[in-house]
Amino acid sequence: MAELQSILRSLEQFEVLMHDIYNELCEVFSEDSEASALFSKLAFDERSHLGEIHFLRRLARQNTAHFADVELDLDALQREVTQLENVRRAAPGLSLHEAVVIAIEFESGVAEVHSREAIAKANPDVSRLLGSLRAADWGHRDALVDFARKRGMKST
Repeated sequence: MAELQSILRSLEQFEVLMHDIYNELCEVFSEDSEASALFSKLAFDERSHLGEIHFLRRLARQNTAHFADVELDLDALQREVTQLENVRRAAPGLSLHEAVVIAIEFESGVAEVHSREAIAKANPDVSRLLGSLRAADWGHRDALVDFARKRGMKST
């Protein structure tokens, strides 16, 4: 079990890092208009996800009695954030294939999928908000997989 605010702080870090990485990749692959546009859209979406996480943090702070602890491995979430920090530093040197595979992994990982499910279980009232975030994350993953497939890349 983990305290909700700790999870949400880690999710904020995750969303900021994803936004920064996607922005960087947009620039790195600026000569490939399709890749650049994909990473630009993903960066934009991650910025909007950050706003939704900020809203959820405020809501949870103001209504602590309605938000139970969450059944989630906070250490795993924090390890994922640390891995993202490493990816952010490495982003300028990634090949397009590496960037896509890494992005798919993170869009399918603890932060983007499992944490949202765990929070929704802890407070069913926010499950619709989290459901839309989950759907967006799967949409990101699907867009990346489709891009990889179109480019003949092995994505998993």
